[in-house]
Amino acid sequence: MKRVLAAMSGGVDSAVAAWLLREQGYDVVGANMRFWAYDAACETSGKKRITSCCSPEDLSDAENCARAMGIPFYALKMESDFRAKVIEPFIMDYTNGRTPNPCVHCNTFIKFGEFYTRAEQLGFDLIATGHYARVVKLANGRYAIAPCADTHKDQAYYLYGLSQRALARTVFPLADLVKEQVRQLAEQQQLPVARKPESQEICFIPENNYRLFLKKQGVDFRAGYFRDTSGKILGRHEGAENFTVGQRRGLGLSAAEPLYVLEILSNGDVVVGFRHEMDRRVFYILDAVFQGVPEEELPPEGLLTRVQIRYNSTPAPAKVYREEGRLRVELDEPQWAITPGQAAVCYSPLDGTIQLGGKIRL
Repeated sequence: MKRVLAAMSGGVDSAVAAWLLREQGYDVVGANMRFWAYDAACETSGKKRITSCCSPEDLSDAENCARAMGIPFYALKMESDFRAKVIEPFIMDYTNGRTPNPCVHCNTFIKFGEFYTRAEQLGFDLIATGHYARVVKLANGRYAIAPCADTHKDQAYYLYGLSQRALARTVFPLADLVKEQVRQLAEQQQLPVARKPESQEICFIPENNYRLFLKKQGVDFRAGYFRDTSGKILGRHEGAENFTVGQRRGLGLSAAEPLYVLEILSNGDVVVGFRHEMDRRVFYILDAVFQGVPEEELPPEGLLTRVQIRYNSTPAPAKVYREEGRLRVELDEPQWAITPGQAAVCYSPLDGTIQLGGKIRL
């Protein structure tokens, strides 16, 4: 009987994932990853209690679900790893004019990095989570993330960073289910989280206000100027960290047409322009992770792919080329608001599996 360490966040997806594995005959142990000083972060605001997807209540919910299933349950302290590999890069990206994607870092370095390593050290054969995704083994012997049954919930975009080592020993029990089926199973088994609402927040920003979080972390916002594409000064702002590429609201500038953030300069100045100036055909990928395609087999004439530049956007036809230690992406058609710091994920045009992914750099 294979032993599985199942990550249990306190939500319905991870609870049902653990239950399915138990029903399939695995020896399942539940584990909740502790990332953050939740008691301090989840303060009350007036009469409303601010919570996140990893609050103290979620730890209790995860433990109650494990007890209901009759499986062992543990809490794993990962605060220092999370600080070093998720929070510090998050802060660094914003202070360097980029818009980070902390969920990608968390999946890559924590959930399928440190969590996988601990499971291996403890003698588990597999790890499992409640992600909506699928792992497949390709004809070339490599593992890759593939589309799941629930196209509205598919989380492949956030999972491009998984290594071959982790992919080979990861199970996604929800791959063939849609969300409502998951909730129905939870109700049938009387799991206490069957109708628990989903969290839409970043777990370490319970106020859902990244600017406030950065200030609490001691970040000094860089005041500067708004400039147009010719360099002309249009006004002043109180901090470049208040803006992201593609932002329109909150600029405080008047013009004949709405203005958008085009670029955030290293000196803190913010370049703005009109919507059509946001279109790009070419950008670069840094820190690439290869899944379905081995790095050494990237063809010199370019890899045909479909690239996704933000979650829930439609992957667009493109070619990927190797260039001076980085990867150049050439889109067939321009895309709007390609944002430095976000993930670019390249999928196979044939079967939709992930070929590679990395961080966007214009």
